[in-house]
Amino acid sequence: MKSAMRYALLLFACLAWLMPGTALALEVDVKVSSQKVDFGLEYGPEALLDGDPSTAWAVGKASAGPGEWMEFSFALPVRVVQLGIYNGHQGEGMFEKFRRIRSGRILYPDGTETRFWLRDEPGEQIISCPIKPVKSIKIVVDEVFPRGVPLARMKLAVSEVKFYLTLMNRQTSGAAIDAHNASIPGLPPADLGGKVPEEIKDLLRTFYVRQTSLDDDYYLLFAPHVRDKFDFQFEYFKEIFRQRGTFRKLRSAKVDPSGLRFDLVYLNKDLAEVRVFGSYHVQVADLDKDLEDDSVFVLMKGVDGWRILELDDQE
Repeated sequence: MKSAMRYALLLFACLAWLMPGTALALEVDVKVSSQKVDFGLEYGPEALLDGDPSTAWAVGKASAGPGEWMEFSFALPVRVVQLGIYNGHQGEGMFEKFRRIRSGRILYPDGTETRFWLRDEPGEQIISCPIKPVKSIKIVVDEVFPRGVPLARMKLAVSEVKFYLTLMNRQTSGAAIDAHNASIPGLPPADLGGKVPEEIKDLLRTFYVRQTSLDDDYYLLFAPHVRDKFDFQFEYFKEIFRQRGTFRKLRSAKVDPSGLRFDLVYLNKDLAEVRVFGSYHVQVADLDKDLEDDSVFVLMKGVDGWRILELDDQE
């Protein structure tokens, strides 16, 4: 069931070439894919724009979160420069009780879209948007934090969405807008927080290369005490491709992992947890495409340096 709400919202102009310090009150319709119903608690779409991160919209159906959406329709055309998202439920003690957006898309009426990735942390996270006049914006959820949790125990939530607008005037040049739009990356910076050790990034890039090309040295990427387990799984994996007749083709695959991005989840001396997301390019036989992934690795540091200890959804 879709839920909707209409009310006035303060929308802020924030770029240097515009009119700083100006705010406009505009009427906004808010629709969401579903809404959690809980006696005595409010989880409706009005929480997305109430200026209070301690309240939240939460989905209400049997869904882990992917495919859920929020749609904002404006009374007049607006030019959105940035979106601010307060991920998850940011009320006191609530963040870990609800799922959070991991990645998603902003859909525009002309059929274009802007992809985005969020960190698993409270506070406002900013997404740059192409500057163009729109009367509606739809935010679609693709992936969520965490994975593997029973649906009944945890629903997706978003606390707040802010819109930062341009105010078009005589000083606003088309060249400045073109430069802004061209600067919007297809992926965020290679290292979201700038804190992932280079040795770990190199190791994880190598993981994707060796896994895709069925490399015999794949097992060496893992910590010594878990190598046998992952080597057994990988040999089983390779046997499947032998039976399909594609083993030799994959062994010659060319893999470019430069499209992968990294986010440090946890680091304490010799133990680390790193999120790897984005894409890696594969060329093999008739296949020439970018393959997307979004996984979390647990790593440990031993005498031979950093090695993989655990993979997403594997024990």
